Amino acid sequence: MTLLGKQGLLDQRDVIIDNYTGGRTTSAKELFPEEIDNLCSTLEKKGSENLDKKRKRVIAAIFGLYKLMNRPANMEYVKGHACRAAKAENFNDIPPSRLDSLYNAFLKAQKDLEYTGRLVEGHFFEQKNYN
Repeated sequence: MTLLGKQGLLDQRDVIIDNYTGGRTTSAKELFPEEIDNLCSTLEKKGSENLDKKRKRVIAAIFGLYKLMNRPANMEYVKGHACRAAKAENFNDIPPSRLDSLYNAFLKAQKDLEYTGRLVEGHFFEQKNYN
């Protein structure tokens, strides 16, 4: 149940157990010990794969922001930026929910930067036409 809760799947518990046991049961109490072990292993593997995807998305979003700003960045700098934003000591310690919010924040920053860039270009174009 802890693994399901960490992955946000607690409300789907019955369906997951039903699918895993091939329709034999929907109750965690009726699982055999080897079924519990296998299910936990499967959930842990899926959780770590999902977490890796989230980490990679955050890294890509930060690199994209630096690219828009024409600033060079390396992996350690980007991870440090994410850690400072998340107030974490280590990049791998950032929780999944915080990774999601960081990803969205850096995407929004990219969109804001693109929008303001278009505004500035429009302003310069106006000024050139007035002179």
